[in-house]
Amino acid sequence: MAGLNQIFFIGEQDQLRGFTVLGTTVVGVNSIHEAEEALKQAVSGGAVAIFITEEFGGKMLDTIASYADRPLPVITLIPSSAGSKGIAYERIRRMVERAVGADVLGKEEK
Repeated sequence: MAGLNQIFFIGEQDQLRGFTVLGTTVVGVNSIHEAEEALKQAVSGGAVAIFITEEFGGKMLDTIASYADRPLPVITLIPSSAGSKGIAYERIRRMVERAVGADVLGKEEK
């Protein structure tokens, strides 16, 4: 069974601070380069789940996609305190559409 220390949160430090009390690993970053490095380190360190704020994850979708053929880690985008940009929903919608062959979820209403 995976421990909470194998769950990583990557993004703006001040927005992720609360997750440290859970025993998860929080990596505060200030640039896309730092976020991509943190992602690589988390994957090589045996992460089972990685949550990346949309602010950074939305700008590194190609890097995230390069890990899509692996069963682990599960990489998920989460909204920042500014609210959702819809990036995570759009990613899931496209994956479901490819799997099912039709857009069963529809566009997200704002």
